[in-house]
Amino acid sequence: MILLSGKSTTINFSIKEKINDLKAVVISAGSFEASDEKKGTVLKALDIVTTAGSNGDSYGALKTLPGAQQTNDREGLFVRGGTGAETQTFIDGTWVRNAFSASIPDLGARGRFNPFIFKGTVFSTGGYSALYGQALSSAVILETIDLPERSSANFNVSSVGIGGSFQQLAKNKKSSYGIGYNYTNLTPYFLLIKQNVKYKTAPTVHQVDLNYRIKTSKTGIFKFYGYINHTAIDIQRENVSSLDYENKSKAYQDRFGIKNKNAYANFSYKEFFGKDWKISAGACFSTNHDDITIQVLETNGAITSDSNFRYREDLGITNGNILASGKLVLEKDLNNLNTIRFGAEHIYNQERTLFKYQPTTTLINYVPTILNENLTAVFAESDIYITNDIAGKIGVRGEYSTLLNKMNVAPRISAAYKFNKRGQLSVAYGMFYQKPELTYLFQNTNLNYMRADHYILNYQYQPKDRLLRVEAYYKNYFSLIKTNIVGAPAGIANNGKGYARGVEVFYRDKKSLKGIDFWISYSFLDTKRDFQNYLRQVQPDFAATHTANFVFKKFWVKRMFGINGTYTFSTGRPYINYNTSNPNRVDADPALFMTDRTIAYHNLSISANYIKTIKKAFPVFVLSVNNPFGFKQVYGYNYAGSDLNKNGILYSKAITPPARQFIFLGMFMSFGIDRTQEAIDNNL
Repeated sequence: MILLSGKSTTINFSIKEKINDLKAVVISAGSFEASDEKKGTVLKALDIVTTAGSNGDSYGALKTLPGAQQTNDREGLFVRGGTGAETQTFIDGTWVRNAFSASIPDLGARGRFNPFIFKGTVFSTGGYSALYGQALSSAVILETIDLPERSSANFNVSSVGIGGSFQQLAKNKKSSYGIGYNYTNLTPYFLLIKQNVKYKTAPTVHQVDLNYRIKTSKTGIFKFYGYINHTAIDIQRENVSSLDYENKSKAYQDRFGIKNKNAYANFSYKEFFGKDWKISAGACFSTNHDDITIQVLETNGAITSDSNFRYREDLGITNGNILASGKLVLEKDLNNLNTIRFGAEHIYNQERTLFKYQPTTTLINYVPTILNENLTAVFAESDIYITNDIAGKIGVRGEYSTLLNKMNVAPRISAAYKFNKRGQLSVAYGMFYQKPELTYLFQNTNLNYMRADHYILNYQYQPKDRLLRVEAYYKNYFSLIKTNIVGAPAGIANNGKGYARGVEVFYRDKKSLKGIDFWISYSFLDTKRDFQNYLRQVQPDFAATHTANFVFKKFWVKRMFGINGTYTFSTGRPYINYNTSNPNRVDADPALFMTDRTIAYHNLSISANYIKTIKKAFPVFVLSVNNPFGFKQVYGYNYAGSDLNKNGILYSKAITPPARQFIFLGMFMSFGIDRTQEAIDNNL
């Protein structure tokens, strides 16, 4: 209380700024957030499915962001000089063992998940949280949606298949369940669009999706998501080794067939309890089974008896894995947004491989190889807010592998400083570990973890409807896998090393050009590795020095019509020229190793969308053309295994897409949910 007596009174007030999540700085080094308005949206589900060239695949859309490589000839997401195996996917906190569909050598693979089942996507190109591990380079962190707004049904038909689903929301709006089925068969499409490989069985997929969600209290929710998938592909293409014969009439065909059965189930539970405590629990189970057939066929379709192809003419491989994991995270909110979280994770993984060889009429079954692994991890991290403009995150993760019989400890730290309402600077450092790939562990379990140290500097400027990100990074690789090591079991050891460094720029703008949403991404990558069978430390065959993407979207509201385009460029990638420096020869010249480059990669994709309301149905019509101008694309070269022609030169054949263009025509119809306004708001 202040008494006024008519005299002059001076009172000094000391006011402390309150830290709140609307004003506070957000650490952005290494991460692209999606569908989180407070942290700056980059890509939402509609962005993903309407990005030309992505064909509705989340990983295809992520390739338009800086850091990702255009490796369309192999499975996985390759990020900042890392292999596809060094990027891992997590759903509701738990690891996904088989995130990509079954694939064929020299052909890419799609992700298994529909973008619309996720409410949040984080694409971390490095420096990610201590809550996640076993990803040496990058993490894709996905969070499934909670309860739907209302009951609905969906139906789709396209040039590649047909499908449908429904979601039923309970009358009290506290629970829901849903089921969906999608059938994909590219046989009719391949009859119309000629491919450069012969499909005995065109890609055929059956998938059933299930989900269930229930609110356990005002603040708690339990969610289940799962699917069952069956995929079959069987192709024939020219055998490169037989093309080395002077008599080309002896050119044989390689047959590669795969039948894949995959099932996945994810359970998650979140609840607030006590005073400012939160619990997040998750569990998942998956099983994957591959039956692979590899044959060398003569022109009449019979399995070859040519002695030059012994042990390769008729081979069967059965691969299987089972994964079960559980994770518990406890989080305590302290004052002023300060938070501490800690928890534990356990992963059980069984891998099984069996080879079958049938040279004539006798079937030889080799003894199956089985690996059992238990990986246990504990972790803790804290968000520290000093002011609204200064924040940090400190974490540590420890892991123990029963297969390797070794443990690791990985500290991670990041910080951010906010200059003003629009601009901020972030830094991050962390150590990241990953077990060697199963290809090597099946031959030698006496190996160690691979390791990468990440250093990241990020600047972000975000005025309304615009976003500019500039990021520089350096990664140092230790204990990578090397083969052909004299004295090591099976010739395999952790003798490899490498580095990756670069600068990336991302700019998105919804304001400067009226009615147009566009983004530009550019990546400069300087990386070298000495791993696998490499003769020296060189730029690997999956890395391009320069990569750029330009994506635009235009939507006419009055006509409910939109067009989208994506142009992608990357410089040529290195490849092993087995005629100049064959790593399998003792007299190979290391100076010539990986000095050849493919041609530069160009791709333009265009799509159009039309939305129409028909009573209570809301159909969206889509037409998409990938590479309509027919740019020639070469991903690398396959070489003959031996000099059958005896002229000292191995035959080589370029690795190219199965067709110059890909055309998609489809209709997606919703009943119960009008996505018209959503499409307008997000500038389809």
